[in-house]
Amino acid sequence: MIIIENLPIQPEAGVPAYEYICDKCHQSFSLHISYAQYGHVAAACPHCGSEKVTRRIGKVRVSRSDDSRMQQFTDLADERKMEDIDKNPAEIGRMMRQMSQESGAEMGEEFNEVVDRLEHGQTSADLENDLPDPE
Repeated sequence: MIIIENLPIQPEAGVPAYEYICDKCHQSFSLHISYAQYGHVAAACPHCGSEKVTRRIGKVRVSRSDDSRMQQFTDLADERKMEDIDKNPAEIGRMMRQMSQESGAEMGEEFNEVVDRLEHGQTSADLENDLPDPE
């Protein structure tokens, strides 16, 4: 709980968190206040009580549906755009890594090794040559 002008402010669903850094003690802190309260309520550092604080602008997070995230890979279905992809192993590796990150699935260490090697320019033929012979 954070005290602002002696009013207890509880973080609530849908109430934005504003990030600040104290100019006196240099501690970072968050204030959960409504849009209506912003600019009308004095922000004070919960660590030292100073009102000399600076608002920090944090990263913006955008939520997207699975369909929206995967839509960016529609080029994979376009044969014309994929004709020369075999000539660029680094691009294959980049696309594989991006698809893995977008899917959220943990692909395992072997997948990461293959992608790393592709991103460093090894061809699929190079990778196949390094496979052990079946016994």
